[in-house]
Amino acid sequence: MAGKMLKPQKKLLEQDHVLPYKIDVEGYLFQVVIFTKLGKISGITVLRSEDELTSKEEALAVVQKLQKYNFYFEYLTKRTSIVKERDSTVAERIEQAQLILNNNILFGEKLQPEIDQLSLALEVYKQQQHKMDIYQEDIALLNEKIKEQGLIKEEDWKSAEDLSIAFMIAAYAQTIYLEATRDNRVTLAKWFHQNQKQLPAEERKALAKMVNVLSDTNGGLVFDQIISLLPLLEDGLLIDKTNPLPKRAQEFNMEYEAHCRFYKPNTNKISELIRNE
Repeated sequence: MAGKMLKPQKKLLEQDHVLPYKIDVEGYLFQVVIFTKLGKISGITVLRSEDELTSKEEALAVVQKLQKYNFYFEYLTKRTSIVKERDSTVAERIEQAQLILNNNILFGEKLQPEIDQLSLALEVYKQQQHKMDIYQEDIALLNEKIKEQGLIKEEDWKSAEDLSIAFMIAAYAQTIYLEATRDNRVTLAKWFHQNQKQLPAEERKALAKMVNVLSDTNGGLVFDQIISLLPLLEDGLLIDKTNPLPKRAQEFNMEYEAHCRFYKPNTNKISELIRNE
């Protein structure tokens, strides 16, 4: 029956994809069908559970809820496509090589403050990455649960919202500390290359490993990819970037949680794609 219902909705060269879960709006269950053409969304149709077309108003309410769920994990989706799993690998490599930065005699009084800042940023990176790895597993389990039950239940909305807030808070702290210590990484590399011949063999080997981990082809590349997503983290929020990092992170935590709890998607563009008339 659904196939017959969709036939008039489908246009030339389009493919239709029925979402593997229904959406509950005020106690009624709806099925969403996405039409794509050349890899882009070209239309959306919303059906009742008995495979009847809904009204345009009902369809818009359903699509709004779908937009909200996608909003929860928009940053994660973008980050996964850009950074992939290398962020966790870099965290492990930093853990293995970081000890050399705690040598308070090696770098001298002039350089030591920059090394301390970098060491703190790397510690924040590791800790927050560990949290995000756990949250990402929880998000994957939630999506699997929704797929198996074929429905987004009320409790799932709450879980998605809470996980989005937790993940974004960790990602923001990680990102701003990495951004603030970009120059510190460059300074460390330059200092090492200028002074490596004078260093004791053990310290030279340990520091070479650390510099390699942070190089532009390893951790530095991943860090810059993460930093590039900062505008997406701050989108729609009013953050005072002149604040010290701990206060800036705290401000983001409050702003994003409120933004997430009361988020209302912009339906102007998506409304044009809905084919329920």
